[in-house]
Amino acid sequence: MPEIVAILSGLVGLFVYWLIRLDGMDAIAAQFSTAARARRAQRSRDAEARAAVRSVTEPRDGALALMIKLGSVDDVLLPGAATLVDDAARHVFGYGDKVVEHRTFAEYVARNTPSFSVLFRELAPIFDKKLSPDEKRDLIELLHEVAEAAGGMTPVREAMIDEVQARLLPQKPARA
Repeated sequence: MPEIVAILSGLVGLFVYWLIRLDGMDAIAAQFSTAARARRAQRSRDAEARAAVRSVTEPRDGALALMIKLGSVDDVLLPGAATLVDDAARHVFGYGDKVVEHRTFAEYVARNTPSFSVLFRELAPIFDKKLSPDEKRDLIELLHEVAEAAGGMTPVREAMIDEVQARLLPQKPARA
C-alpha cells in the first residue's frame, strides 16, 4: 500500500510540475480553444445553411429547390433535369418571364443546404400549410419526373422521394 501511495504522489507531483513549469496550462487552454473554435465554425455553417432555406416563403420556390437538389450531382443540375425544372417553373408554377430569377434563388437554396433531407425538413412546414393534397401529389409526381430526367431512378433518389411522400401524404391505417 505505501508503494502505491508513493507512485501516485509522484505522478501528481509530475502533473503539477508539468502544469506550472512546462506550459501545461497553455496546452490545455489551446486544446479547449481549438475545440471551441471548431464548435463556433460548425454552428456558423449550420446557421448559414438554415438561413438560405428559411428565406423561402413560397412553396413554389421550395418545390424548385427540391427539384434542383434531387436532379443535381455534386451541386450541378444535370441537363435533362434542368430542362424539366425550367419547363415546370414556366408552365406549372406560372413564373413565365421570371424563371431565371426564381431558378437562381432555388439553386442558391439547394446549393447552400447540406442534404436533401435537411432541405425538405426545413421546407415541409411550408408545404403542409400552403399546399392541398392534390398539389402535394403533383409535387411528388414532379420529383419522380426529375429523377427520371436526371438519369433514372436510383436507390438514393427513391429514398429522397419516399421521404417526401411519407411526410406530405402519410398513409392512413386501415380499419379492421
